[in-house]
Amino acid sequence: MDGELLELLDRHLKSIWAGDLETYRETTGEDVTFYEWYISPQRIDGLGFHLRETAANFRSAEDRRATGRYEIEHEVLQPKAQIYGDVAIITYSLMMRYISATEVRHTTHNETRVFHRRAQGWQLVHCHKSPLSA
Repeated sequence: MDGELLELLDRHLKSIWAGDLETYRETTGEDVTFYEWYISPQRIDGLGFHLRETAANFRSAEDRRATGRYEIEHEVLQPKAQIYGDVAIITYSLMMRYISATEVRHTTHNETRVFHRRAQGWQLVHCHKSPLSA
């Protein structure tokens, strides 16, 4: 089960960088909630915001791709999946790698993602992101 959830997490994250709104919608509940310190100090409710955010981020990346080589990669560091019936909690550090024609830049932060097993499969219902302190 842990492997299945980690594969789902990877698929979910890749849908964000690829601007794949269909996969993002499939792996995310309509009632999702987020705490994303770099976007808003308040909780962000609902799938609609993140569909718009994912589309905007993809358009921004497309603009950068048009001016030269640009890729986004991620690595999930020290993942831990805890499963309680139809609820799964995955905690990890997310390392992002931004590759351009002139540099490789990294960012890392901690994440907790909560998935709920529903009729359509596992869906993200909550995410909390925390910055790493140096």
